[in-house]
Amino acid sequence: MFLQSLRDRWHEAFEPIGNLVQIAREPYRFLDDLRRRGGELAELRMAGMPPVLVCSEPETVRQILTGSYDQFERHAGGVELFVDPLALILTDDDHHRQRRKLLNPAFNAESVRAFGPTMLEIADRVLDGLPLGITFPLIGPMQDITMRVILRCLFGVAEGPRFEELRALVIEYLQLVFGPDMVALGAVLTPTRAHAALTRLSRRARAAAPNAPFTPSRLPVQRIADRLGRIHALLEAEIDRCLAEGPETRSDVLALMLRARFADGQPMSREELLAQLLMLVIGGYETTSLSLCWAVHCLVRHPEALARVRAEVAQVMQGGFDPARVRDLHYLGAAIAESMRLYPIGIGVSRRLRKPMRLLGRDLSAGTVIMLSVYLIQRHPSLWSEPDAFKPERMLDRKPSAAVHFPFGGGVWRCLGAAFAEHEMRIVLARLFTRFVVEADPEHKIHAQQKGITAGPSGGLPVRVAPIS
Repeated sequence: MFLQSLRDRWHEAFEPIGNLVQIAREPYRFLDDLRRRGGELAELRMAGMPPVLVCSEPETVRQILTGSYDQFERHAGGVELFVDPLALILTDDDHHRQRRKLLNPAFNAESVRAFGPTMLEIADRVLDGLPLGITFPLIGPMQDITMRVILRCLFGVAEGPRFEELRALVIEYLQLVFGPDMVALGAVLTPTRAHAALTRLSRRARAAAPNAPFTPSRLPVQRIADRLGRIHALLEAEIDRCLAEGPETRSDVLALMLRARFADGQPMSREELLAQLLMLVIGGYETTSLSLCWAVHCLVRHPEALARVRAEVAQVMQGGFDPARVRDLHYLGAAIAESMRLYPIGIGVSRRLRKPMRLLGRDLSAGTVIMLSVYLIQRHPSLWSEPDAFKPERMLDRKPSAAVHFPFGGGVWRCLGAAFAEHEMRIVLARLFTRFVVEADPEHKIHAQQKGITAGPSGGLPVRVAPIS
């Protein structure tokens, strides 16, 4: 009895830490094991987070994913550590609905197509610099493309010294904020309070003039806060520049946001504007670059699919590459969708129950957090034939419902920038595969690794490239 009690206490104390380590090392394998052990509504405990029920039962996932504000609220699962409480991703009810409506025009099909030439220019420039004949991690160039696209298309930042400083600062901030210092602070204070502390510590750097020299602290948390403050200072300078030039003269997302008005005619406050801009960076940087890597991983291992992609690009773009026509690259779009089915960069989306519910034979109280497993649903054997196989054709035959294929999340909280990311990915992959032969590193066995809030290929996807003669 004593030994059993001791084992139970040991398990209760260290299981959350062990789960955190395992999910970081191999998140997909961890989820497969969790379902085998706990079924389709399995409890998951991780250090620094409340217990979560991981759901992979298709009908229950559909019920929750399509639920309304009065049934569920968004549970960010630790994202509160990285973004401001005003960010769209953390809001609910009418507050969320109003802001979603306000921001939607900046990411509709017409707005996204207008960014195509800039996306193409940046992609080609970065691809021009790929190292030839040596093995290198593809994640680096993909991150470079996505960050430059964000700064140019979303923020309207002109290339130059400020552009390069902001690019470097955002990358450094994201690396540090996903690091052990902030994770530990979040575990001690809760993610929301940790971010509030970071914001308070960032005020000194934010108050400095944007053209003043910047020397960040070396202290563990202060060095993150200083970068956050400097980013805010530079973005505020860009807001001032946009207002001085006239938002109506520009087509970047920042200008569209400055022109937008709520139903009462009021604009978004500057603090909220900054919160949404940083949310878009975090939501679009790692996610898009990692999704690009997973798509490359799938295509280079399936030569017949890659040959079909190249043939389609050659046919559609025979008069010259037109970024507006990437919407006609249907097979490439299917290959991207299929790679995101197999390798979703977000392993789950979470909801918190607002009222008691009975799910899968269990009575759950209000406040229970349920994570809908994107990975497990998108490989569920009852939903997909050959669920572990890469078959882009399945995405051409019939578009899957949003309840079984939701790599961008679903319901009222579906990713705001999904169309933007898909358009960018089509451009980048079309240019990469029509300009280069890409080979996987045979010495490196790829598996998923958790990077902050996303799951990417191990080693950053080592590849070798050579120009197509």
